[in-house]
Parts: sequence; structure tokens; C-alpha cells
Amino acid sequence: MNTQALGVEYYLAGMRAALDDLPPAEVAEIMEDVSAHVAELSTELGENETLEQRLGPPEQYAQELRQAAGYPPRTERLPVTTKKGLLTRPRIAAWGLAAATGVTLLAGAVVLREPAILLLPAVILVLSLALVNDRGAAQAEIMDLPETRRIQQWLTPEAGTPAERAITYLKTLQPAWWLVRAGLLGLGAVLLAGRDILGFLCIAAVAVVSVFAGPRAKVDRRWLWFSLPASALAVGLLFQVVDVTASNLAYNNRSYQQGPVMETYQNIYAYDENGKLLTNVLLYDQDGNPINAPRGYYGCGGGDPEPMIPANRYPRPKIDYENGVCYTVAPSMSAPSSTSSTPSEPPSSSGSAPSSSVAPTSVSPSK
Repeated sequence: MNTQALGVEYYLAGMRAALDDLPPAEVAEIMEDVSAHVAELSTELGENETLEQRLGPPEQYAQELRQAAGYPPRTERLPVTTKKGLLTRPRIAAWGLAAATGVTLLAGAVVLREPAILLLPAVILVLSLALVNDRGAAQAEIMDLPETRRIQQWLTPEAGTPAERAITYLKTLQPAWWLVRAGLLGLGAVLLAGRDILGFLCIAAVAVVSVFAGPRAKVDRRWLWFSLPASALAVGLLFQVVDVTASNLAYNNRSYQQGPVMETYQNIYAYDENGKLLTNVLLYDQDGNPINAPRGYYGCGGGDPEPMIPANRYPRPKIDYENGVCYTVAPSMSAPSSTSSTPSEPPSSSGSAPSSSVAPTSVSPSK
């Protein structure tokens, strides 16, 4: 086992393998006592110093502990004929951590809309951590699982390769990530402050505790059940904030690019080239559809369900409800000028009778 490359977890796994001839309860007791010491010692190593250089090979260190505790020399264990159970407590706890982290990532993407969704990963985390909380700070049983070993091997490539340099560089950014994570969680709490006070308090508490959880997870593996889901929640919140921001920017851009608002008309007046107001003009568009102003004109008494004139005939009459008579009244503005001739001034609206140039379109007294 290349403990120099695989670090503290593999060193502890090597020690456990060297003690596996002892009763499981005694092995657990020895490993619980030594795991925290080895993890703490690893933080004091120099840049190029390894645990093997400080403590010796794991087998040798395990032998020293065996002798100090008064246990006999190692004997080979008999082959185990029974198959080990698939669903052990460490495996359930490990997969619970993985499931809770994935669910928290998805929940973080919608937590601003529904904060109560965080209850689901929280329940999974509490149940999985309860299975191994009494196994000690190093969580050696979980670190010794085959799937955990494969992940560790994948995260520990050969020295000198680009992958190894990239992972080493990312590890140096861990303290910065802890601060960024707390900042993202704090932003999520602020966005929830005005809408859901309970969600605000929960995410704010996670933001505060996450600052301390990162460094402690390197020594006490039980903190991983908080640190990993907190990171997943921060990433999910980042996705949601980016999505909301992009949607708002796209909406604003569409608003700015909208064309001018078309003005609607209640009446249309048509003049010929001499400035004479034309009556009974029917208007159609290029497809032969009537061009209708939005307001409908009905009988003077208001009780006639049918329009008094076709909806696309202009000018529409001005209804004088006082006299019960409908008049087509010219606008008060002057007629447009013409280059070919001098237009005559269109008659202006008078009180109760139409001018000579503007004949009434209909008379429908309702009295």
C-alpha cells in the first residue's frame, strides 16, 4: 500500500488491516484512540514529510500499539466462509451522505421558491450520521469501504501528473472556498429574509456553521455530514441566482427592444385632395379585412343590439344623446394642406346641427 500517496485514510486502513486478527471490539477501541492522533499529526507534517517518515509503516506502528496494549503477536485469521452483509451500518451511512448531498444540490436550485424542501436532505443526513456517530472521529470503517477506496484512488493520481498538480492546487483553494460558500449561503438567506423568516434563519445558521465545519472536517470526519451538503447547497443557490439574474436581464432586453406602441383610434376622418371631408368611407386592409376602430357605436337610445352603421365606415357619427340624433361631425382641427389646390376650410363642429358640407349619416331618435 502506497501510504505516502494515499494519506491519512490509507495509513489508518493499513493499521486496521494489521490488527484484524484481534476481536472487532478491541480493534475499534485501538483505532478510536489512535485515529485522532494520526489525523492531528498529519496537519503538523512538513511540506515533503509523510506519516511513514514520522511514525513508520502502518504495520510497524500497529505492532507497537499491539505490544503496548499487551496483545499477543499477530496470527493469521482463518478464512471467512460466510459472506459479509451488503447493507452494513458504515455503508448505509456513506450512501446516505452521498444521497443527501445530491438531494441538497437539487434543493438548492429551488430553495428560494420553496425553503421547506431542505427538510428532506436534513432528515437523510441525521439518520445516516446517527449510524456511525459512535465510530469515532476518523470514521475508519467508512474509509475502508471498497467504494470509498476507489474514490480516494481517483482523487489521488500519480505524483507529477497534470491531474495530481490540478488536485493539489484545488486543495490549496479550500480555505477560500469555505469563505465563498459562506457568502453564497448568506446571500440566499438575505434573499429569503423578506418572504420566509424560518428559511432565512435556517440558511443563515448553515452559513455561520459552515465557516467552522470546513477545517474541522479534515480532523473529524463526522463534520463531512455537514460540510459536503453545505457546499452542495451553496452551489445550488449559485445556479438559482444565475438563472434568475439571466431571466431578468433577458426580460429587460426584450422590454427595451419592443417596437413603438401603436395608437388606437376612435374615429377616422378622410379628406380629398381639395380638403373636403369624405363621408361613408369604408376602410379595408391588404387582406380585405375591415379596419375597425375599437369603440362600437350603437343606436342613439342604447337599446339597439345591432350596430347603427358598419364598423369600418368612417367618419363614425357623434351621438347626441340629449336630442336623440346621430351626427357625423367634422374634427375641430384644420384639414391637411394640398399642393395641387387650396383646400377649403372644413366646417367645424357646431352645437346641434351639422354644416352643409357634412351631411348627417342617419337620424334615429329614440324618443
